[in-house]
Amino acid sequence: MNTKVNEINISYCGNIKVSELPKIHSSATAAIVFFENWNKDQIELHESFKILLLNNNNRIKSIYTLSIGGITGTLVDIRILFAIVLKSLTTAVI
Repeated sequence: MNTKVNEINISYCGNIKVSELPKIHSSATAAIVFFENWNKDQIELHESFKILLLNNNNRIKSIYTLSIGGITGTLVDIRILFAIVLKSLTTAVI
């Protein structure tokens, strides 16, 4: 059987050693990481939804912008969220 189907492709660009990745110790640490990675010029302009992808040791594998919306809200497609998490072999999400 030669059935052709599409596949999601995730690009991961990282050359940082795992031991050098920031570690999340608390919700305060996660909040700091999110704020440092938000565009300060647009943080009050529109809503956006980002996720932190963590490994087993709570080290940050990546931060991913899942959705950018309007002034009052943004929509998140849970199917895309799960696709990103599963394809990146992430063990925890914030």
